[in-house]
Amino acid sequence: MKRKPLQPKQGLAAMMRPLPYSKPSRKGKKKIKNISWDTNSEALDSQGKNSLQYGLLSVTPMLRSRHNVKRLLLIVGDLFVFEAALVITLWIRYGAIENTWRVHALPFSIVAAFWIVGFYIAGLYDLNLLRQPLKLFRTYLEGMIGNFAFAIAFFYLIPIFGIAPRTNLFLHFVISLLLGYAWRLLFQQLIADRFSPGRVLFIGPGEEARHVYELIQQSALGLTLTAALSSSEHIDRTLSIDWLTHLSEVEPAIQSKKINAVVLGVKPETTPELKQVLYRLLFEPVSLLDRAEIEELTTGRIPLSYVSETWFLHHLHESDKAGYETFKRGFDIFLSIPFCILTIVLLPFIALAIKLSAPGPIFYAQTRTGHGGKPIRIWKFRTMILDAEKYGPQFTPSSATDPRVTRVGRFMRQLRIDELPQIWNVLRGDLSLIGPRPERPEFVAPLVERMPYYALRHLTRPGLTGWAQVRFLTPTSSLDDNLKKLQYDLYYIKHRSPLLDIAILLKTVGIVLRRQGT
Repeated sequence: MKRKPLQPKQGLAAMMRPLPYSKPSRKGKKKIKNISWDTNSEALDSQGKNSLQYGLLSVTPMLRSRHNVKRLLLIVGDLFVFEAALVITLWIRYGAIENTWRVHALPFSIVAAFWIVGFYIAGLYDLNLLRQPLKLFRTYLEGMIGNFAFAIAFFYLIPIFGIAPRTNLFLHFVISLLLGYAWRLLFQQLIADRFSPGRVLFIGPGEEARHVYELIQQSALGLTLTAALSSSEHIDRTLSIDWLTHLSEVEPAIQSKKINAVVLGVKPETTPELKQVLYRLLFEPVSLLDRAEIEELTTGRIPLSYVSETWFLHHLHESDKAGYETFKRGFDIFLSIPFCILTIVLLPFIALAIKLSAPGPIFYAQTRTGHGGKPIRIWKFRTMILDAEKYGPQFTPSSATDPRVTRVGRFMRQLRIDELPQIWNVLRGDLSLIGPRPERPEFVAPLVERMPYYALRHLTRPGLTGWAQVRFLTPTSSLDDNLKKLQYDLYYIKHRSPLLDIAILLKTVGIVLRRQGT
């Protein structure tokens, strides 16, 4: 039946209403109204939409770069605070700084650099923390106490600077504590919420507007959802935003509402009118953003609803990672040496504790799925009673509540001591220090059935710790939890780099110190 041409009064919802489904021909293509749909390569997500990044426009790195600039400003401010605290300390103690600065500047600058690392481990460079005053105060206090303990150890265990600054160090700590917390409050008020892209227009299904609104509100991106244009019949009037009714209102609204970012939750190619509007916006100071990219940047995971064959073709360029993988292998071997020494030193004490806690061997081995889907055998210190899996493999809901886990085993899991024997696997090349945790083959098969792309987490070597382990701290007690972790693993596979690996390593240190292991 011949379709009637769309009239302007029907609005964007009518313009973007999907075309009737038609079974593809054997050649894999079907032409509908002069539009060629390739059913073999055009993958739709679970909501029937394609992500923008697979279509007309490339996602701008604006959000990521601005986010990093704000974090860099916070770090520079901290360094300035530590140096200012030293100047104030010397002035209070000696009434002048000319004669004392040369003696104290170098050692205290080294301490300041390590304090920055300590802050990162504590999570104080997570910009979302600035929106939670009570948690910020507690985390900042914990971070500064940890830094103070490090400074004491630095000056008294490495006495090469010829000073033992007991009073100066304590005074420097107190002044840094007060100035640093004040700087963070000032940063939140003057920079974090102001140095941002600002006002946003969302174009996409009305059902998603609330999710986008909440995502932006809870993030540290500094965005504000100002208006929306629904591509469906749904309009959420409970949101405190302006709703546009037609594509013709987009450009006037951008001018009148001073909008400088447009978030797209639809594929432009589906509507020629939308594509024309977006093309004209390329000549305006307006950023065109992908809704999936915002969620990725905010949450640190890849939403599975946006994953398709096309997604992998656009984002996983494994040939470009060859140099990084070579560097990473050398990095693994270099860092494994001190961990090997630590394991050897702790081995007698760990072995005695395991033997006293429950009868059985000190070590146990498991088969896991490794790089390229090949089976590998990993070793751990035993943390469970004998015959813990007499009814077959099963997920551990939580070491705190699982009756199979011994008291000593629970402590080792919290500090991740039980993973130390896997340093041998790292030296062999079965594992890396950083990467997706290897899963048991008994669990991989049903996970691949639920999500065929699950196997692509095996593109890189599995690791002792990974992005999912530092971002998703909930115990993996079901297949659904594993699929949630898959979103973080996909993020790591897409963005893996030396800097991300170092960040994961530092975050792991923070988790171990807080005994947050599962």
